Amino acid sequence: MRRAILSGLLWASLTTLLVPAGAVQLYRTPVAPQITPRDLALSCIELDREITALTPLTYSYKPGFYDNPYQGGSLFLGTLFSPWFYLFPAYDYYLDYREQARMIPAEERIETLLRLKADRHCFDS
Repeated sequence: MRRAILSGLLWASLTTLLVPAGAVQLYRTPVAPQITPRDLALSCIELDREITALTPLTYSYKPGFYDNPYQGGSLFLGTLFSPWFYLFPAYDYYLDYREQARMIPAEERIETLLRLKADRHCFDS
């Protein structure tokens, strides 16, 4: 009994030391739309123009894993010559992470503007 309590306390203290609460967020959570007074002053046409301007920022210009010839080359060269070539897929994953970090704010802004358009009934003819 005493051992279980001590191990539970030790585990709780280790988890608070290693991972503070809220420090690691594994999954994205839905974002509440942050509508500013500037957004409220926009007309339906101006909302459309801003959405159109933000849309290219959500595109990914990086090829996927199987479409990227450097992935196959790094695996081939890593198998034949040096394991250092295996580091390229890790670097490529890091680039994917950075690209997602670039695209997420634009996607959230577009969602906010679409919500504002829906509230104003801009989709009605």
